[in-house]
Amino acid sequence: MSPSPTDIPSKLKPLAEELLDNSYARDNLQEGAEKLRDAYERSRKRRVKPSKDRKLRRQLEAAVAAFDEGTAALAGGRKKPKRTGRKVVLALLGVAVAGAAAVLATNEDLRNQVLGSAKALGDEIAGTDGSEGVS
Repeated sequence: MSPSPTDIPSKLKPLAEELLDNSYARDNLQEGAEKLRDAYERSRKRRVKPSKDRKLRRQLEAAVAAFDEGTAALAGGRKKPKRTGRKVVLALLGVAVAGAAAVLATNEDLRNQVLGSAKALGDEIAGTDGSEGVS
């Protein structure tokens, strides 16, 4: 049973509002349209056989994947995933560096050992034995 023409706008209104609010779905649908347009332009070339063209197939697969993700995001209200992994790694690295600096600042024996081995390595690279230049 098909909906009456007066029911169609009321059913499309929530979908249109979600499309306006959800930039992730909108971007995916736009990307799918661009990929589909690229595939169409490639298929119009006379020298390309659409059934054997790998690039055309990849473009079509990318378009279908983008449309699929866009419609799923639109239907489910899914937003763009946040990239938190990089922030977590940087935070952990900062905490590790601060901890190492705190340990070196408070432990004099460890500080002398680290700085002494760094100086010995520098002397070894420079080709000096470390006793030259000391009076």
